[in-house]
Amino acid sequence: MTRQWVTSETRGALAVLAAPTTALVVLFVVPFAVLVQMSMLKFPPNETSGLTLGHYRDVITDPLNVKIVLTTFAMVTAAMAVMLLIALPLAYYMVFKAGRRELFLLLAIVVADELAPVVRVYAWQVILGRNGLINSILPGPPVDWLLYSPFAVVIALVTSYITYTTIPIYAAMKAIEPVTLEAATDLGAGLFHQFWRILLPLAAPGILVAAILVYIPMYADFVAADILGGPSSYMLGQRVRDVILEEGDWGTGSAMNIVFALIAYRLSRLNRMAT
Repeated sequence: MTRQWVTSETRGALAVLAAPTTALVVLFVVPFAVLVQMSMLKFPPNETSGLTLGHYRDVITDPLNVKIVLTTFAMVTAAMAVMLLIALPLAYYMVFKAGRRELFLLLAIVVADELAPVVRVYAWQVILGRNGLINSILPGPPVDWLLYSPFAVVIALVTSYITYTTIPIYAAMKAIEPVTLEAATDLGAGLFHQFWRILLPLAAPGILVAAILVYIPMYADFVAADILGGPSSYMLGQRVRDVILEEGDWGTGSAMNIVFALIAYRLSRLNRMAT
């Protein structure tokens, strides 16, 4: 009787797990295996093409790729820094100072993200353009570097990902007891020391989660750079797309994606160890 009960319980568990496991295999494992195969397959593929690791060597040693990586790193890091400068005080205000306005601000941040990304980027093209809103306010001749520059791309990235930066930090600060800050105030700690010694360490898990959700995806973003960027703001997302679709080099493009996936996995492991 016990054996029959265990068997039926096991069958029930397997039935529950069957659908998500199948979806994981079909939607992730199989495409990833195809991507790995493509990254090692000589192109154009034929009966004698065979496998090679040359695509990975090209990704790492190509001077153009190195230059694009440095450019992308600079813009993405600048955007992440700006978002943290906005998200940290905003999350602090929502948790500890907003009171009844907390829910309204949280909903406003979420609703603001519902605008289509392409529409948001095109809106910045209108705002930053030579005849746009900002140039119409500024005195003197129009400022040309506002658009088609790294500055414009950074602004677009910030507005596109600020929601995903703020919410994890807000959730981490929400777990901080207000009495902790009250005790620090009673002991003579100023706002800076409260932020540096209490808020920042306790909010660190949320900051790391935000980095995983935002920092890595920004490397693959190409919409903002396509619409608002210029030759000086050519990003990795554009490079991968152009290598595959314009140059037809599926091997190198697949190798680039594998390298990005490994970096993202390593960062997620660091986040897990930190929390």
